[in-house]
This record gives sequence, C-alpha cells and structure tokens, in this order.
Amino acid sequence: MALLSINEEELDRFIAKRVREGVREELAKRGEIIDQKMFNRKEAAKYLGVSGGTIDNAVRSGLLDPTLPFPDGNKYYLREDLNHFAERGKNYLKKARL
Repeated sequence: MALLSINEEELDRFIAKRVREGVREELAKRGEIIDQKMFNRKEAAKYLGVSGGTIDNAVRSGLLDPTLPFPDGNKYYLREDLNHFAERGKNYLKKARL
C-alpha cells in the first residue's frame, strides 16, 4: 500500500471542497436555496449559522459591510462577503487556540 503525500494547503482545499459538497447535498435534501447570491439579514444569519444580533454586531464593528443597504434600513449581503467574514472568524479562532 502506497503512502499519500499531501501538504497542509492541499489538505485544507480537499477538506473545504468535501465540506461544501456535503453542505450542498444536505441543503438540497431540505429543499433550501443553495445558489443564492444575495442575502437579507435573516438569511445571512441562517447561512452563517449565527443570530441576527451577530450580523448586526459585525456590521457595527466594521467586520461585515452590507453590499446593498436600502434607505428603509434593509441591508443585503453578497454570499462571497459572508464567506470571507466566516473565513476571517475561523482564522481568528485558529490563532486564539495556539
């Protein structure tokens, strides 16, 4: 049996790909929209698995900017911005554990 040689970056990419595939499959089973590009506050919170208050706090602290704020107070966020916000949080937690 041959040993597999893989560096940390390749392993991270592989894991991220498998997780994305698993999440897509699970959401598809539930009948939820998975290719949505823009999210309102409630949808953004659900997408990230956090509360609406966490979204509000992230906006207030400058960690997350609404892509499309409306004069009536509604805000919309791009999926790529939400993903970037989640990645920054994940990296912060990795550093905090060291």
